[in-house]
Amino acid sequence: MPSRPILIHSAVFAAIAIFAWATAGGTTGSWFSADLSSQAYTASLIGAVVVAIALSTAAVSHLGRLEDARRGIALRIAEMPEAGLLPTGEATLVTSEAIRMMPPSDEEVDELLTSLATPVPGAPPGMEIEITGTLVEVSAALTAARTRKELMKALLIERARVEAAREAAAPSIAGPIVVALLFASVAGAMLPGSDSFAATHFQLNTGLILFLGYGWMFLVLWAVLSLAMLTARSSPDGRDSVRSRDVPR
Repeated sequence: MPSRPILIHSAVFAAIAIFAWATAGGTTGSWFSADLSSQAYTASLIGAVVVAIALSTAAVSHLGRLEDARRGIALRIAEMPEAGLLPTGEATLVTSEAIRMMPPSDEEVDELLTSLATPVPGAPPGMEIEITGTLVEVSAALTAARTRKELMKALLIERARVEAAREAAAPSIAGPIVVALLFASVAGAMLPGSDSFAATHFQLNTGLILFLGYGWMFLVLWAVLSLAMLTARSSPDGRDSVRSRDVPR
């Protein structure tokens, strides 16, 4: 289903087309000279090509950065001991099964440490020293495991954000690119006949120039909004990124 911005801007351009055609249909002569028509079509053709190329370049660059981020996150996850415990086929979701298979939670760690620190009734005196040494080792191991669990959860969430941004990149930028190509096609088709053909079919020429003239403002606005939406997606290089060197071994 098309997104809301696409539906809104499609309705706007449809209204502009209806207005332009209704206005042109009531004319009895040419509104625009051959020189003015040629200039309008030339400017629209060049501008539409520039907009389409700029948006396409921005989308490709953004997708490239997201792909690099996805690979980087995958490498970080693969370096962690818990990576083999993750279920297959859940590349972009933080599932309950994935979390359940991770190291123990804080409450479980505290409970285990408390049980280890409780002296065993009737145990010989030397046993307390052994228990103390074991407690320190287990405490360090469980603390590292708990930290890795939090890091793994953060990486899974970041991976889901990157995947969502990759999926939303094309739809967010496709609308203005299609309209820009439509403008370029109309201008390119009418430019060679901006003299005699436009004078003969003055209603068509008037309607198209009105459509292009009023439509350009909304096309530029849509392009700017699309770029803003594109760059506002999940940033893999943000301050919340998790570095592999922070992962305890």
